Amino acid sequence: MFIVLKRKKIVVILLVLIVAQMCLTAYLCAKQLEAKNTSIIDFTVVIDAGHGGIDGGVVAKNGVKESNLNLAYAKTLGAFFEQGGFHVVQTRKTEDGLYGLPTKGFKLRDMKARKEIIANAGPDLVISIHMNKFSQSTRSGPQVFYQQGKQSGQTLAKSLQKVFNDFTGNSHEAIAGDYFICREIDCPAVIVECGFLSNDEDAENLQTDVYKERLCNFIYQGIMLYLYETE
Repeated sequence: MFIVLKRKKIVVILLVLIVAQMCLTAYLCAKQLEAKNTSIIDFTVVIDAGHGGIDGGVVAKNGVKESNLNLAYAKTLGAFFEQGGFHVVQTRKTEDGLYGLPTKGFKLRDMKARKEIIANAGPDLVISIHMNKFSQSTRSGPQVFYQQGKQSGQTLAKSLQKVFNDFTGNSHEAIAGDYFICREIDCPAVIVECGFLSNDEDAENLQTDVYKERLCNFIYQGIMLYLYETE
């Protein structure tokens, strides 16, 4: 009787160990899949959600902050690229800024942190997402900005602006200037101002999921146009 019970006990222990090992193996496999880069295209896109934390950017009449909209659009745009097989890196993944403590000089620290993330990603292309504001409330629609003197950025900006103008019926031009994110990196980079929070219709549209999906789709199409034209 003692021997039978002992054997049964050994069998139970062995079964428990086997189950535990299977659970551990399944867990490790899941973690590996989670960590694995699922991109199928050797092309990295960095998406930069502008502002964040105490730096809310421009504000709509109803109090909605640009920084929150930027983050939502960056995440949606990232999903488009990931579905297309691209490797995507987001500079800002939460509502917080990247400056650490909200003390003097936080804005410069924030921009330097973004630059470091971008540099570490080794991207082929960078898109910085923002919302616009203008003294004349009649101005509307998305507009693209690029670094003065950088041909690759200009070409990318024009491709995007063409798609945007076809969508809105506007005749906006891509605008050159001196912008930290575009200036401090070597790959093609643009700032996409998704619309004007100073325009009532734009502000209302920009806060809907339907418009967000449409506009991010057009950004994605603009990038595809650029890649096709520069192949």
